[in-house]
Amino acid sequence: MSTTIEFYKAYSRQSRSMWADNARVVLTFDAESKQGVYLHLGGFGINGFSISKQLQTLLPTSLQQQYIDVAHIDIVMHVFHKHIEGYCKEHVLEAAFKEVFLLNQEAFFSKSAKSQWEKSFHSFVEHSD
Repeated sequence: MSTTIEFYKAYSRQSRSMWADNARVVLTFDAESKQGVYLHLGGFGINGFSISKQLQTLLPTSLQQQYIDVAHIDIVMHVFHKHIEGYCKEHVLEAAFKEVFLLNQEAFFSKSAKSQWEKSFHSFVEHSD
């Protein structure tokens, strides 16, 4: 049983997601439970996220589903930023990370970015339901 997964994977066949994906990026993955958060990429950029079943429970109720549209990127990043940052710093080469996100990990996970994710999360929660 494999304990590793490719950070960036270009698809050789059609994705099972609802989008016209051509690649996916692993944002966090636990080899033991096989739970993860994945970023789906298409011809025009980010399509959205897929989130493993157990991790979905950490999201606001209205977003507890496998596929989440890119419109909710800040909410997903806020909820999972500790998981994502820890996974990327431990398992993803800085050069590979920068190729995908155009920034190094320090800049991507900056205090400013986290503050924006948190602000968007609280606004979403305040205006949902």
